[in-house]
Amino acid sequence: MPLAWPANDDHRPRMRRPEEYAGERGGCAPWCGPATVATAAGVTYASACDLLARTAPERYPPEQEIVTAWWRDLIGALNLAGVRTEPYPVEGRPSLMQAVRHGLPEGWWLARVTDHFCLLEIARRGQARVYDNRLHAAPLGARTHGRRRLTHLARVPAPPGAE
Repeated sequence: MPLAWPANDDHRPRMRRPEEYAGERGGCAPWCGPATVATAAGVTYASACDLLARTAPERYPPEQEIVTAWWRDLIGALNLAGVRTEPYPVEGRPSLMQAVRHGLPEGWWLARVTDHFCLLEIARRGQARVYDNRLHAAPLGARTHGRRRLTHLARVPAPPGAE
């Protein structure tokens, strides 16, 4: 059954896609931390890296590419960008699909699953779309991080272009 989201409106901004972030990087694939910050905040990949570096300069020196990021730094970078996050408790270590199917409320979520960051859009119980450094609005399933273990979760506002 198809997911029940409204069709894109050509008159509003749209969310940037992973291939656009790759274009900013000379064709190299983006890393999940900066790409997730960029998507959630509606900024460029370079701006997301700058936000992360401003949050924790000791972990992200200006001369080094950001490959690995920390959960607290993503939260800090989003806060610097004016994107307010609300932590949400994760009990046990459910898979991402289990968390969604067992009542994760509708809305937008920043998630950390087994050393990976992504955004989730939950439309109704059991149906979600994934946005990260390689997926754009992909239905949540086994191949789209659904079986990975959820470790951290925070509610975020809808990203620019998703309203």
